[in-house]
Amino acid sequence: MKRALKAVAIVAVATLGTACSGESDGDAQPVASNSSVVEVPSSEAGTEGLPHSGAPAVANPLPESVLAGDPCADAVTEEQAKELLGDAVTHERADEERLGPGCNWTNSDSGAAFRLNYDTKSRQGLSGDYANSKPKMAIFNELEPIDGFPAVAYKKAEDDLMCTTSVGLSDEYGFVLSVSLGYEGEEAGDDPCDGGRIVAEQIVSNLKAKA
Repeated sequence: MKRALKAVAIVAVATLGTACSGESDGDAQPVASNSSVVEVPSSEAGTEGLPHSGAPAVANPLPESVLAGDPCADAVTEEQAKELLGDAVTHERADEERLGPGCNWTNSDSGAAFRLNYDTKSRQGLSGDYANSKPKMAIFNELEPIDGFPAVAYKKAEDDLMCTTSVGLSDEYGFVLSVSLGYEGEEAGDDPCDGGRIVAEQIVSNLKAKA
């Protein structure tokens, strides 16, 4: 997995925040808030009529209990984070008021980082992405299911250095992961969406094991 991420030289960051700078000064750019671009529906809208806006239904949802606890410990282990981003990786909590608990992993040496947020507060699951992000993003792609769970990847432009991957674990909840390029990947013109799927697959695997 470490080799796969190095191949795309990713820096994962929170849901569609600002991409990393091209300056390779050895310091990774801070991850932006998930709500900076993604417009999360209010939970007051309820969950009737889910899924909507063209989002697929989740056939075999995971229990919401898998999203309880500390995402920094449960979503990606310390060993896995090192495999993904290198030995210099560090992490910190990055909860998002409008989405839910989150964590940000960063390697300042390579400029690589990724941020995850559990989407437990919007109560819209992937429907929120289809309703709010799809009309605004230049690139919005439905992905092959990740271990049986529907997912989408989107970014502002073809050459955007950051890509967001959203995975539905049920019609009401899931997780959102944003990935942007590290210094090497930025120079090589790699696609951050490729790295996003690699990280998302690891997260899904860990959450299924927790269930």
